[in-house]
Amino acid sequence: MQDFYSLVQSRLTSHPWKPALGAGLAIAFLASLKQIGLFPYLIAPLGASATLVWMVPNSPLARVRAVIGGSLISALIGLCVLAILSPTPWAIGLAVALAIFAMVLLDVLHAPAGALPLVIGISHPEPLSFLATLAASTCILVGLGRLYLWLTEPKSGLKQDV
Repeated sequence: MQDFYSLVQSRLTSHPWKPALGAGLAIAFLASLKQIGLFPYLIAPLGASATLVWMVPNSPLARVRAVIGGSLISALIGLCVLAILSPTPWAIGLAVALAIFAMVLLDVLHAPAGALPLVIGISHPEPLSFLATLAASTCILVGLGRLYLWLTEPKSGLKQDV
C-alpha cells in the first residue's frame, strides 16, 4: 500500500493538473466554437491530440507538423478512399493503413490522426467543412498548447521543432 501511496504522491507533486487543465480548457474552447456555430464539427481524436500536446510536448508525436500535417493527411486519405470505395469495414481499414503509411513516409506521425479515417467512415462528414474545421482546430490546439506551456513552464526546455 505504501508503494501505491508513494506513486500517487509523486504523480501529484509533479503537477499533472497543469497540463490536464490546459488540455481541458482548449477542448472546451473548441467545443464552444462548435456550440455557437463557428465550427460544424467537434472532432473526437482532438482529445487524444490534446493529451500529447500538453502531456508530452517534446514527443515527436506532438510536434506542430505532426499534429497538423498528420491530421490533415489522414483526413484527406480517409475522405478519398472512402469516397471511392464507400465506407465498408475493409475500406475503413485500408484508409487507416494508408494514412499511417503516409504519415510515416512524410515524417508527420501523429497517433490520434490514425483515427480520422475511422471517424470519417462512421460519420460521413461533408469533406470541405470537415477539413476546414480540422485544420482550424488543430492549429488552435497546437497554438494554445504552445502558449500554455510557454506561460506556465518558461524554462521547460520546449524544443521548437516544427
